[in-house]
Amino acid sequence: EPPLIYLAPHRQAPGPGDLVLAKLKKLKDGTYEASVMHRIGGAERRDSVLGVFEMVKGQGRLRPTDRRQRYEFFIACGDDGDAKPGELVRAEVIPGKQLGLRQARVLERLGDTQGAKSVSLIALHERDIPIDFSDGALAQAEKAKAAPHKGRDDLRKIPLVTIDGADARDFDDAVWAEPDDSQNNPGGWHLIVAIADVAWYVRPGDDLDRSAYERGNSVYFPDRVVPMLPEVLSNGWCSLRPNEDRPCLAAHMWIDANGRLLKHKFIRATLCSAARLTYEQVQAARDGNPDDATGPLMESVINPLYGAYEALLKDRSKRGVLELDLPERQIHVDDEGTVTGVSIRQRFDSHKLIEEFMIA
Repeated sequence: EPPLIYLAPHRQAPGPGDLVLAKLKKLKDGTYEASVMHRIGGAERRDSVLGVFEMVKGQGRLRPTDRRQRYEFFIACGDDGDAKPGELVRAEVIPGKQLGLRQARVLERLGDTQGAKSVSLIALHERDIPIDFSDGALAQAEKAKAAPHKGRDDLRKIPLVTIDGADARDFDDAVWAEPDDSQNNPGGWHLIVAIADVAWYVRPGDDLDRSAYERGNSVYFPDRVVPMLPEVLSNGWCSLRPNEDRPCLAAHMWIDANGRLLKHKFIRATLCSAARLTYEQVQAARDGNPDDATGPLMESVINPLYGAYEALLKDRSKRGVLELDLPERQIHVDDEGTVTGVSIRQRFDSHKLIEEFMIA
């Protein structure tokens, strides 16, 4: 492993991707302090560059969107990928030294720079958010299949449901509740909270784990999502889709009538989500307006969920929890990524129900 090197304060602090010549001083704890002597190169040394394709006196040019990249690139005839002047393109820098501008080759045409979708593409590139997965990670994801039931508890007959926003793109958690039938817990509840068992598909140090570590999280834009894992997993085996068997980690919890946790246990299991519900659907059903999806689930799922939620609220009130109910804005965009309006996102008890179950 390389030693840990701390950067000493400098009037022009280098940024990610910068190459510098530095003087090192070993510290008592075995780490080093680096004093920058000379900046050799910066972000323009990256192998990939996003920019606007232009024609200058009959020659192709690439003007980078990242202001840290101070120089344009020369695009030779035949390397322009049929890009048109003014288009946003992704290019690779051609290695080697030559006089004049460095040379690049267009890899992908991304459309008009005035288009709404170009904003998120530029943000992705400027923030160094990885878009492409390694071949190893993609191959590993494609090979993924259903987790074996052996060694797992079977929750498939229990009607767990996912409750998310209408614009949710994956379903990570499912919930269920029933009155506790124990004579020692009158008015109490039995809860199950289950989450997708991602760890079954991603093991420490493998290609998927390294790709996920590079990203740290999924990144959401108005017109796209850059997932932490390839889509075949993030929207497939690691998404609790309705009426499909999925591996999960689940917590059984038993609470009393006042919401106090009496006992719990964690299990690995297989579930089959009974329905993909939205906050609006669940709240409307609770308020007396069920639809075709929530109507059959009123007695077996929705009413018990709210019963357990009301018990948890009693414990929350007793603890004196700080209540921050701040309005959240929702940005509306059309299929082209153009903003069409901004509204205050409605907040229901169904939102709070899921929050309380997750906290528990």
